[in-house]
Amino acid sequence: MEASQNSSPRQKMSFIGGSQPLWKAFWILYVLGSLSFTAIALLLIQLPAVHYVLLQASHVLNLQIETTLIVAAAAIAATYVMYFLFCSISVWRCSINTVKKYWGLVAKVIISINFAWASWKAIVAFGSLVKYFSNQ
Repeated sequence: MEASQNSSPRQKMSFIGGSQPLWKAFWILYVLGSLSFTAIALLLIQLPAVHYVLLQASHVLNLQIETTLIVAAAAIAATYVMYFLFCSISVWRCSINTVKKYWGLVAKVIISINFAWASWKAIVAFGSLVKYFSNQ
């Protein structure tokens, strides 16, 4: 009891610290957050204004438009990887905060499968980028 009184409100509200309920970490951060991030990224890619900005950036930086698009996609992907790691660590640490302990195990299995799949996709994408740039 004494340790919880000394904890700051920020520590109590911490997802990364594992102090939130599992349902919040999984459904809000991991599922809804990832879907929202993906939807926003896809929407931004489709906007004509973004195409114009990328075209202007390629002219200013004296790059081919394909290179500019790859750099922009890499920036989005890097941001998503950081968010994915934050969510994965949060769900993993919050997995103990559930009434039925098997939900924590299910969450860890889902995180592990998704992490393995994302790692494989990253290796494939990196290989494609290396092949693309080596042929330039």
